[in-house]
Amino acid sequence: MMNQRTYTKLISLVFVVLCLAFTSEIARAHEGVDEHIVAITKKIKRDPKNALLYLQRGELYRVHRNWSRAAADYDRAVRLQPGLTIVDLARGRMFFESGKFSRAKFVLDRFLRERPNDVEGLTTRARVFAKLAARTEAVDDFTRAIALMQPPEPELFLERAEVLAGDIRSVQDALRGLDEGIKRLGPLVTLQLAAIDIEVRSKNYDAALTRLDLIAAQSERKETWLVRRGEILKAAGRNEEARNAFSAALMAIDTLPPARRNNRAINALQLRARSGLRM
Repeated sequence: MMNQRTYTKLISLVFVVLCLAFTSEIARAHEGVDEHIVAITKKIKRDPKNALLYLQRGELYRVHRNWSRAAADYDRAVRLQPGLTIVDLARGRMFFESGKFSRAKFVLDRFLRERPNDVEGLTTRARVFAKLAARTEAVDDFTRAIALMQPPEPELFLERAEVLAGDIRSVQDALRGLDEGIKRLGPLVTLQLAAIDIEVRSKNYDAALTRLDLIAAQSERKETWLVRRGEILKAAGRNEEARNAFSAALMAIDTLPPARRNNRAINALQLRARSGLRM
């Protein structure tokens, strides 16, 4: 049977996980942070020795980019509950977001020694390594995070590929990593487009066109892919084929109903096609 100490630790961990998930949602929305800080502050006044409330408020200050107050709340949380190792993850994210990459690595190393399979910790440290130009270490952490997350987020494959593609010797590894993501998650356009961009940067134009044809075959509307095809052909010096692709894109746009044709995205696409025709 679970003893009281273990039960308390488990409840604390669940609360912290919910706390971090909550602040991640706030970070995406960036709305109502001040109101949440006020609400948590009121709770702290009623329960001033609750370490988890300080951690939660510290995370809100981090989202608000108020680094000094976030750090103060993290410190208070640890003083009240010295074994609250999750604070190092929060600190690591704060240091990363504030551009203090060496300090971020230090606290994330300490956190991951205690929790080596924490996906958020591995992902954050991978981003820190990328900023420190430690490509091998960044790739290793992204790969471990991908293996642990079920299902993994597409962004992890994209970020790992970007790190690998930064070294000409690892371009094929970057492409293989994206293909792994496509195999595991399905033919996501974001992953396919990233692979196409890497092929183009590497001047592997035929491979880029082959990948683009696969996306176009899955799409009912072709104008976007025709414009991209024209741009790749133009980069490859195949100007006549590029003109044909740009012209076909403009014709496809002209067939769209007015309600679909008159919007910013389509207008931008038309500009790209017309610009491409000026060779």
